[in-house]
Amino acid sequence: MKLAFSTLGVPGLPIPDVIRLAATHGYHGVELRAHPEEPVHPGIDAGRRADVAAEFKAGGIELLGLAGYTRVAAPGDDGPVIDEIRDLLDLAHDLGAPYVRVFPGAGTEQTRERADAAAARRLGTAAEYAADLGVRVLLETHDSHRTGADAIRVLGLVGHRHVGALWDVMHTWLGGEQPVDTYAALSPYLGYVQV
Repeated sequence: MKLAFSTLGVPGLPIPDVIRLAATHGYHGVELRAHPEEPVHPGIDAGRRADVAAEFKAGGIELLGLAGYTRVAAPGDDGPVIDEIRDLLDLAHDLGAPYVRVFPGAGTEQTRERADAAAARRLGTAAEYAADLGVRVLLETHDSHRTGADAIRVLGLVGHRHVGALWDVMHTWLGGEQPVDTYAALSPYLGYVQV
């Protein structure tokens, strides 16, 4: 796949229109925002999942991944966070998408070390499940971990090939990190780049 767009920019657009938009403008793939207010989210049933996968296949457009909203470094119990990741992984598998995006989302009520440890523990737990499904979980450079240097603190602790990075260039720029430094940090883990 060379070029994809995210449905973050076309909220609520029906899937046939998303596919038509991608094909009309020369995109090879689409990243789907997986949120309850969107046509595709973890709550849809098996029949709808099969229909969506068939629509993408018939339209000749690849499904790059699912943009989930799980916050892996958030304070609280691990169970609900891991369950959210697994739900996203199941949906990605059913749709034939190779990636699931998650956010760090540490917040301000815990130390950096605790946030990193929580994120690594949760991603490490989800990694084996992801491997069984053939899907990779990508930690986006975003919010509490907006630079490559921030993300690598977590990814280095996980050390599993089914957990990687999604480089959001706006957030690394806002974090003051030079692209050459971000690339050096994330290249061994990189799933894709979001511009």
